[in-house]
Amino acid sequence: MIKIYDYLFPDELIVEGFNYFKKYQDWDYLADSPTTNANASIGKVFTKNFEPIVYKFIDYLEDKVFGKCLYNCFNYGDSPKPHIDSHSKDGITYLIYLNPFWQIDWAGETIFIGDDNEIITSITPKPGRLIKFTSNILHCARPPVRDAIESRYSLVFQTKPVEVTPQQVQPTEPIQSTEPVVTEPAIPVEPYNPVSLEYIK
Repeated sequence: MIKIYDYLFPDELIVEGFNYFKKYQDWDYLADSPTTNANASIGKVFTKNFEPIVYKFIDYLEDKVFGKCLYNCFNYGDSPKPHIDSHSKDGITYLIYLNPFWQIDWAGETIFIGDDNEIITSITPKPGRLIKFTSNILHCARPPVRDAIESRYSLVFQTKPVEVTPQQVQPTEPIQSTEPVVTEPAIPVEPYNPVSLEYIK
């Protein structure tokens, strides 16, 4: 199951979330692959004590109880790998794109992969878009291209996350802090082949 919801969140909430991530100071380096620490992306993982802002988004979601919350900040040069979010067929992931403006030629899509290792679908990070999907579907973020003028921010909730938390690694250089604006490891399992793709507007 993959469902795409547009216009679910108020524009003001998307801008608030975007600005919160832009000025966020507590990012970690999370390994892009469980086999090497050579590549890492900026992110933050919560399994409890979620920050107050995320509850503003949870208010709009069908599920209200989550085992994990993640902040993602993808930039040009990142190398996120295909992974699943849960071993359970009952697990649900909610992925929210927080950039209030995004150009199609900046890339940053989320791709979903079938059991034949072919791409099922590729979903663009439309501002405020929510993707709700079965957590054991193999998927992967694509980083922004060099021309993108913004990081690609997303907020993720998982109902039944895998037991393994994305590995934190030591940065090779300091994390770049960003200014506010006005306006996991791959798990080698048999991926679940989704039966439907539904757009809800």
